[in-house]
Amino acid sequence: MNQVTIVSGVSGSGKYTFVRSIRGAAVFSADDYFYDAKGQYNFDPSKLGDAHSTTFRLFVQALQAKIPNVVVDNTNTTTMEISPYVLASQAFGYDCRIVTVMVPEDRLHVAAARNRHGVPIEGVRAQFDRIQSRELPPWWNHETILSSI
Repeated sequence: MNQVTIVSGVSGSGKYTFVRSIRGAAVFSADDYFYDAKGQYNFDPSKLGDAHSTTFRLFVQALQAKIPNVVVDNTNTTTMEISPYVLASQAFGYDCRIVTVMVPEDRLHVAAARNRHGVPIEGVRAQFDRIQSRELPPWWNHETILSSI
């Protein structure tokens, strides 16, 4: 069966490292929107909505093309952020799993120091709090793995 993996976690948690371990997957991330032709990352918060819209559109195109292994690599800290990906996966007949890369609370400062986007500790803490308080439907396939940081 075709597989979608939705990766969740705070900035700097090791999501990218986990995603790289999934062989042969087509990976979609809002971060990709901010890379220019020279491979330089130029984050612009005013374009975040466009980045997520583009990511979702490309994700759906991959499902339409029946790409067998598709990964969404965003922070995905809330049920509302994850829901469209789950629903699209189901609509196209994909098996869908959510993997949360969890950083222990006492290591959030490490995630803040190592994330590629300069998200400060306050932002990482807010992401952590959203993940901790979210309630995913119990019928969604979800697993939590401990970050290696």
